[in-house]
Parts: sequence; structure tokens; C-alpha cells
Amino acid sequence: MEILQISDLHLRGDGKLSFRKVDTPACLRTAAAYLHALNRMPDAIVITGDLADSGDEHAYHMLYEALGDLPVPIYAVPGNHDRRDRMRAILKGWVPEESPVPPRVCHCVDMGEVRLVMLDSMEPGSHSGHCPEAMARWLDACLQEDSSRPALVFMHHPPFITGMGAMDEPFEGADLLRDVLSRAPWARLCCGHMHRPIFTAWAQGLALTVPSISMQIDLDLSPEGGDTFRMEMPGYMLHHWDGSHLNSHVCQIPADVDFSGPHPFADSVL
Repeated sequence: MEILQISDLHLRGDGKLSFRKVDTPACLRTAAAYLHALNRMPDAIVITGDLADSGDEHAYHMLYEALGDLPVPIYAVPGNHDRRDRMRAILKGWVPEESPVPPRVCHCVDMGEVRLVMLDSMEPGSHSGHCPEAMARWLDACLQEDSSRPALVFMHHPPFITGMGAMDEPFEGADLLRDVLSRAPWARLCCGHMHRPIFTAWAQGLALTVPSISMQIDLDLSPEGGDTFRMEMPGYMLHHWDGSHLNSHVCQIPADVDFSGPHPFADSVL
């Protein structure tokens, strides 16, 4: 069982460069060509937020057209730059029409050997993550329903401290989420938002973030760190379950990048 996770495309549909530097539609074309050419297709693809740079309607159409014909199911959760209403309207089949925790885009998918859980940590107008009590209760019930197989829990914002001060904003409801995951050591928390791979022990299990499809945050472990990015190789995570071991592999996508930076996140829109 192989689950491929991508994140943080920051697509713009207005022809402008994201953060005055990044041609995100070109990044999408590179990633889409790579995914279409895979010799071995994953069992599913999960996109963990910031699909669009400002919830732009055309950006979601671009993404759906680029990846929608892949012969695998695709699931997506919103990030702080996304709009739930437009994701539901345009990304048919990628997000549920109804949610057990409205208005959040949450759902659970059984893939046979692995359970996938999609969480919506976005709060409109906020850059940081949120886990309300209702979502924590639903997640707890979902995970406790079956402890016989691993679960991959996907959401945009990591609830743990990364050491990059500008990105380590308070996560509302982190204690609720920690309590739920502490009771489910068979679950792995898989996040986006950080634009780089990070692994840590959290809530009695493994938690991680994935690289971005478009740009990577500069590794600056200072109180001001995390507010700039570099043009490095795009990447993704491949979660592989062989029946006894769940491994998460960091993978790169060949791309023509100039490795320039650091660049500021200029003109950023939540």
C-alpha cells in the first residue's frame, strides 16, 4: 500500500508570480508530468493544503485539470490560503460534499490495509492551525473504531514546535489533538505548511511535514526563522505499508530550479 502526499502548491490563476518570485503554474506542470510518468502508481494521493495561493477559483480549476485524470483517488484538505467553498465546488471527488464536522472538510477513507483520515485545521483569516473540540471528538471515534491497522492522519498545520520561530504560531486545540493521538499509537500525523520535511516524536507517535511542490522554506532556526524561502527541488512524501512496517520516504521531483534565496514571502494572502 502506497500513499503519495504532496502539499503547498500555492497556485495563482491570475498570471502573476507567487510571492513575486515563483511561477507556481509551471511548478504544477512539472509535478503533474512527473506524477503521470510514474512507473508504479500509488494507491492514493493526498494534498495537504495551500492548493491555491489566495483561494483563487481559477487555480483550483488548473489543479483539477492537471491531476484529475490520474488513475488513482485524490483527496485534499484546506490550508490557510484555501477556500473551502471553492474546493467543494471545483474539486469534485477530492473533498466530501458533506462533513461529519461542518463546516470543516473532514472525512475518513478506508483503503483496505490502511485508514486515511483527513482533518481540516484551517480557520478563515488565521495563518495558524486549529483543532476544535468537535473535530477532536470525531477523530477520536474514527481512530478508536479500528486499531488493527495503521492510520495516516492528514492535515495542513503541524501542531508541534519546529524551531523556526516565525512559523511556530500557537496551534489552537493542540492539547485536544495530542490527547486523541496519544490514545492511538497506530496513527501517524502527516502535515504540510512548513515547506520542508520534518520528523518528530509527538503524542506517543511519529509526526511529520512534507516538502512543497513550489518552494522550500529556508531552514533558519532562529526566533525570526521561517519567513523566507529558497528555490530548491520540489518534493513529496511516499508512505509505504508492507503489512508490517509503515515507512515514510522523502522524494524529490526533478526540476529546473536556480537554488536562489532566501526570498521573503511578499504579498502573502491567507
